[in-house]
Amino acid sequence: MNPDSKLTLILNKTVISTSKHAFEAFIEPAEMSQWFTTSAKADLRVGGKYSNADGDRGEFLTLDPPREVAFTWENSKHCPGTVVTVSFTSESAGMVLISLEHSGLRSQADYEDMQGGWSWALDSFKSYVETGRPIPHEEWLKARSGKNKQPPGGLEPSTC
Repeated sequence: MNPDSKLTLILNKTVISTSKHAFEAFIEPAEMSQWFTTSAKADLRVGGKYSNADGDRGEFLTLDPPREVAFTWENSKHCPGTVVTVSFTSESAGMVLISLEHSGLRSQADYEDMQGGWSWALDSFKSYVETGRPIPHEEWLKARSGKNKQPPGGLEPSTC
């Protein structure tokens, strides 16, 4: 692979929700602390910063409620210097397509690392928005490895 080449991960997930509710659940710190991380903090404006207890941090590049959010990804352990863009598109009554694009990934290993992390995050997000119950990462991994017959919350893990 050319060292100047960058990879882009794209994942999609359909959620039973309105775009407004899905967008808010994705960016509001109190909501994000339920389905994705702990101790989320965010200054919700373009140029505003975000952070959480997992070491994720960055700056908002786009905030276009309820359609799109983009932010830099500066977790020193997981692909710093990259950009995440999430769009929310109403498909039919009560259905929203969440499209997540993580760009600037430097290697196949980074791509696979983020593919696993974001696949879990979108499954947990879907479960949280639809049922009020997020999927803990450990439960998701067990379900994905086939140790359980059915994933937590009855949801199928993402396949990419």
